[in-house]
Order: sequence, then C-alpha cells, then structure tokens
Amino acid sequence: MLKVGVIGAGSMGRHHVRILSELEQCELVGIADPDESREELAQQYKTRYFADYHELLQLKPQLVSIAAPTKLHYELARAAIRAGVNLLVEKPVSDDLAQARELVSLAEARQIVFAVGHIERFNPAVQALKQLIELGELGQVLTVHNLRVGPYHGRILDTGIVLDLGVHDVDLISMLLGEQPQRVFATGFKRVHPHEDHAVLQLAFKDGRAGVIELSWNAPYRMRNILVSGSRRYAMCDMANQRLMVYEENEDFDRLMPEPRTVLKSEPLRAELASVVNCVLTGTPPLCPAEDSIKALEVCLAALRSLDSGQAEKVGG
Repeated sequence: MLKVGVIGAGSMGRHHVRILSELEQCELVGIADPDESREELAQQYKTRYFADYHELLQLKPQLVSIAAPTKLHYELARAAIRAGVNLLVEKPVSDDLAQARELVSLAEARQIVFAVGHIERFNPAVQALKQLIELGELGQVLTVHNLRVGPYHGRILDTGIVLDLGVHDVDLISMLLGEQPQRVFATGFKRVHPHEDHAVLQLAFKDGRAGVIELSWNAPYRMRNILVSGSRRYAMCDMANQRLMVYEENEDFDRLMPEPRTVLKSEPLRAELASVVNCVLTGTPPLCPAEDSIKALEVCLAALRSLDSGQAEKVGG
C-alpha cells in the first residue's frame, strides 16, 4: 500500500481526498489544511487531520497531492521534496518561473516523482482527439481554438484567469501540436476580479500553425471546447461532456457533416491520480511531468507581459 496525503482540502483538494481514499493501492494517512473545519473531512474519510502540513510530512508519506492556492505551491512543494516525498502539484506548478525551475532541479537531484495536475490530459475526449490527430485522420492540423468560459465562482483570488485556467489550454494545444508556441499576443480586461478575468491568447507556432484561446469568468454559460481545423477534416471536442465530433465533407464539398466518435467516459481526476500513484509504484515517468508545466507557464507569463505591453511577446523572452 502506498501511503499518501493531501495538502490543501478546499474545493479541489476534497476531490483528491475522496479519490485517494478509494484507490486500492493507497492508504490515505492524512489531510493538512489550516482551515480547522477540514477536520470533519478527515473524519469522513477515516484519516488524520493536521493544521500544519509539516506534521503530515513527518509521517513520511510516499506521495502527497498539493491542492493549495497557487501562491503556496513553491513553499509546499519544496518542503515535500526536501522531505523526500513524491508529489503531484495542481496547476500551475508556480506563478514564478525561477521558483518552478528550482523545484524541478531539487526533485531531479533527489530522484523524486514530480507531476503537475493538468487534468485535461486525462479527459477521455481529449485523449481520443489526440489519437485522431496522431493517426492523421484530420490531415495536417492548421489551427486549434480552445474556448473555456463560464461564470466566476469566487474561489480564486490570488491569480487571474490566464494562470488559473489558460495554463490548461496552453498545455493542451502544445500537446496536440507537439511543440511550444514561439510567440503569444494577448488581449483582456478585468471586470469582476482583482486580476484579468477575460482574455484571448493568440499563439504563433512555426510553419504558420496557430492556436487561439478564449477565457472568461464573465459568461452566463459554461463551455470547454477544442476546435481543430485540419487540411482534411474538422473536429470538435467537448471536454465538459466528453464528446468528440468529426466533420466530414460531403460529395459536393458545400457543407460539413458531423460524425460522433466513441468516447469511453471517465473521471479525469481519478485517472490522473491513479496514473501518478502508478508512477510512484513502478518508477515510470508521469504523463505530465513538471517540465511540461513549466513550458505552459512560460507561455502564460509571456501572455501576461503581452497584456501589459499591447504587443506580441516572445515565449521565454
């Protein structure tokens, strides 16, 4: 049995607690959160509660899942790595590039499994879309347009929508195209949030391929879609409902006909946590290593620079 713990048991962390308590390979040894009301959650899942995360790390779990606010990721991840504990950190790995790179170096030096929670990689509709692209069914991918909008939930205060949600879509588009964008141009504004709550990112890849990401906490409806234009076919991936449609041209090439593809629905977070547990048990690398998350962070930080400058910014520049 793998001894596991959860640091941060809020709206997302409580789902980590639920799933890790249910995985057969795991023993949930504790929950750490400064909010003492989380003790009820620990009692519900028959585990120990700690207000101080250092006490949880003293139990020497073999894996901790960190689902605390972004501004705390560096402190918490560094403490876990120094304690010799493998870890999964919810995205983004940090809001500071230097700190993120330091964490990767520390984990590599100690041979620690360091995964980052880019949950959409484990969405079965996204995985089906990726396979579709790899098999060449769409032809050459020309553009990828991601739409992630909905009303503001009020939970995220320490960062804006680019780092909180845009990092998902930057990672997804980079994964689908197999490379990192070279430049990014962003526009946006803030209406109901201290930071930007609406943004549009235009990603420029080599060979003229493009990515577009629209993010908003101002929409009255929720949408999580990926639209892919290929040289042969067009695909639409509905991440929220785990559906995939491929549009075939008819004989007259005057309209597109949708064809649903089979997607075996599952809970992405459960698949993600089970995957990381397996990495620790088998010594295999994680599907989303911290290095990939750093690449997405580089793009998002360039997007934030673009919001300030009003100009396209070089990624990593």
